[in-house]
This record gives sequence, C-alpha cells and structure tokens, in this order.
Amino acid sequence: MTGYPHKNHRIILTLLIAFLIFGFSAAVHAQSNGKTILPLEFQNHLKTNKEALILDVRTPEEFKGGHLDQAKNLNIYDATFKEQISKLDKTQPVYVYCKAGGRSANAMKQMQELGFANVYELKGGIMAWEQNGLPLNNVEKPKTDQFSQADFDQMLKANKNVLVDFYAEWCLPCKEMEPILSKLKDQYRGKIAIERVNVDEAKSLSKAIRIEGLPVLAIYQNGIEIKRVTGFQSEKDLLKLLQQLK
Repeated sequence: MTGYPHKNHRIILTLLIAFLIFGFSAAVHAQSNGKTILPLEFQNHLKTNKEALILDVRTPEEFKGGHLDQAKNLNIYDATFKEQISKLDKTQPVYVYCKAGGRSANAMKQMQELGFANVYELKGGIMAWEQNGLPLNNVEKPKTDQFSQADFDQMLKANKNVLVDFYAEWCLPCKEMEPILSKLKDQYRGKIAIERVNVDEAKSLSKAIRIEGLPVLAIYQNGIEIKRVTGFQSEKDLLKLLQQLK
C-alpha cells in the first residue's frame, strides 16, 4: 500500500511535463506562423508555391497603379478588413505586401491572431520589390516627378548639415513623426536644416538612392550621407541622430 502514493506522484509529474511540453510547442507554433522575407526570396516562394494567396493590403487606388501578378486586393484601412480576412482559407499559405511594409506587418499580425497557418510578409513592400527590378502588373505610366535629383542636390548644397525625412502621405508612422520634426526644425534653425521629401513626388530620386520602407531619415554633411535609419523615431532618437552633425 505504501507504493501507491509514489506511483500517483509519478503519474501527476508525467502529466505535468507533458502539459508543459504541449504548451511550449503550441506557443512556438503560434509564434512561427509568420515570417518577413526579402523580395527575391518572396518571388522564389511564389514561383514554387502556385496554390498560395497573394494579398495586397493597399488602397484600391494604389493597387490600380501596379501590383503583383495574381494578387487579391483587400484594403487594410477598410473597417471590414479583419472580417474579410477571417473568411479566407487559414490553411492556405498567404503572401502579403503593401507599399513599404508597415501595413503588411499589421496585416500579418492580424492573420496570426486569427490562426492562419503560414503568412509571409514582403520586407520593404512594393518599394523594395521595384528596387530589386522585379516585375509588376498594370503599372501606370510614370508621371513627371515634382521633386528631382537636381532639386535634392541643390537642397544639400544650400545647407552644410541636413536631416532629410523621406515620407509619404499614406504612411502612419510618418504622420506621427511630423510634429516632432516640426518642433526640431524650429529648435535647430540656422544650425541644421530639417527637410521633408515626399517619395511619391520623387520616385526617380527614391529609386536612385534606394529608399526602401518608410519612414527613412538620413543625415547629410557637405552633401555626403552620414547615416540613415528606417522606421518611427522618437524625439530622443532624432536628437541622437542630430548630434552626429555637430
């Protein structure tokens, strides 16, 4: 009779270990069902996985300007976006992209939460895709840029120290940074010029200097790029960046 308690303890311990292993495995699986990949790898995946769903989460207007072959357009800004993606086949691999990567990262997170088995996000979005010389369908005839390479060179020539904010109207982190940059522009007036360049009005320039993803902030001294960073930057981050121009 004295052996039974020990046997019960062993059973409980075994069950506890199995539960922990199962929970860990489930957690790893939940974290591994999404991956951000570079344009060339993204393209290679699409070549070998003909059953994949290609999901463009930009606005319909952006989609009409050029998109990946066989892409389905679901606007992430649409109030019913999550409802729409919840109706998709969750076992089907999904390849998602946007203009620069911010919206597609958001979409991938939502799909992970909904239980999609495999989601792949295009790093840098359409901007990075085009930078790598990869093809798009239904590309609109390019319009004349409102801001050229010559304009950019003149801007750098006019100021010894410059911080350039490469942005777009549709970029939410860009909008969040706008008041911070405006404050710093006043603070550093006469010392460091803080300028903004709308990439949609400077496509040739953006391609030439390889702007991939948004926002991008770059510092220049005597016309030479010193450093660039990508993504939202806090006021503290921007101050550290500006200190490199002193």
